[in-house]
Amino acid sequence: MNWLNVFGLTLLALVLIFTSLRVERRALWLVVVLLVVPGVIAVARWASVGGHWDDVAAGVAIAGLITGAWWLGGGRRLTRPTSDNIKVWGQEKLPKLKPSEAAALQSEVARLREETERLEAEVRRLRGGKGENPPADQER
Repeated sequence: MNWLNVFGLTLLALVLIFTSLRVERRALWLVVVLLVVPGVIAVARWASVGGHWDDVAAGVAIAGLITGAWWLGGGRRLTRPTSDNIKVWGQEKLPKLKPSEAAALQSEVARLREETERLEAEVRRLRGGKGENPPADQER
């Protein structure tokens, strides 16, 4: 028995089990078809070709014990997620600006544009108006 194989199989089994337990009930079939079944098939083919069935049994047993301990320790009190309590980041609506805030922001943008133009004019003046570097005596 190779313990590195057992460790990897335990992690894989834990991912598959916890994903299955924490997915919304409507989408459970999708997770089973697209994640669990291919994972089980891949592990079964790997174990049958290499003769690693003892590693698979140990990994699944350890994952079952860890999942059972988690379930008894607090996992059973967690409700299964639903579409009502799943929040997707970046999907919320942006806050509406009040007219007074919009006017203040526009005036700030205008002030910053004027300041940028003034600073660019000063840079052009310092460079001699041709876009060249200033003479060495004008550098600071």
